[in-house]
Amino acid sequence: MASNRFYLACLRDTVGTNISFHRRDGRGYSTDTDQAHVYTRKEAQRAWDNGREFDLPLCADRVDALTVMHVDHQGLPLQTVLRDGCRHYVGFDDYSRDGNDVYWFQGHGPKTTDFMKAVIFEAPGRYCGLIWLPFDVADALKRRTLSRGKINRRTMTQGAGLVTPELIKRERRRKDSGKTRFNCPDCGRIAWQLNPYIFEGCRNLAC
Repeated sequence: MASNRFYLACLRDTVGTNISFHRRDGRGYSTDTDQAHVYTRKEAQRAWDNGREFDLPLCADRVDALTVMHVDHQGLPLQTVLRDGCRHYVGFDDYSRDGNDVYWFQGHGPKTTDFMKAVIFEAPGRYCGLIWLPFDVADALKRRTLSRGKINRRTMTQGAGLVTPELIKRERRRKDSGKTRFNCPDCGRIAWQLNPYIFEGCRNLAC
């Protein structure tokens, strides 16, 4: 089904497993989808047609349905914080990161970057390598992110109503064949060859 809401992903600037998106008003990039600029279908098609090979428009509604809450370690206290009367603590691994995101303690289960799966404890436990924080401190810093592994171009781009630009189609064909495009310096005719460095000649007999 065609969509009229798109985000523009920048596949070059992935942070850990998180996709970066063009922020509102051209203010750089962010892995936080709440900061992503929202394009109409017409605007997304224009951005794709005129963009770079690593920019990819994605249906915003489908992205939103697949986001996970992560917390960037850069905003967290890097030592345990205790508060009188607090009965809701979460713990994160002081040593492991997915890009900038921390791994949360799940009790006896494996640690996870998904903050919504972090187990809440009434008091900090005695587990080696964990930093403990009041739940509300960490909760205030969570943000919605999309894993690169969840991108499906068929359903999130073409299936959402966008048409692959001709330039990208040609580039894909070139990569599939392993050949490099040259223009004949004499007649300008296009030639495709496996040698990417030295022009091997033109088939135009007039050259």
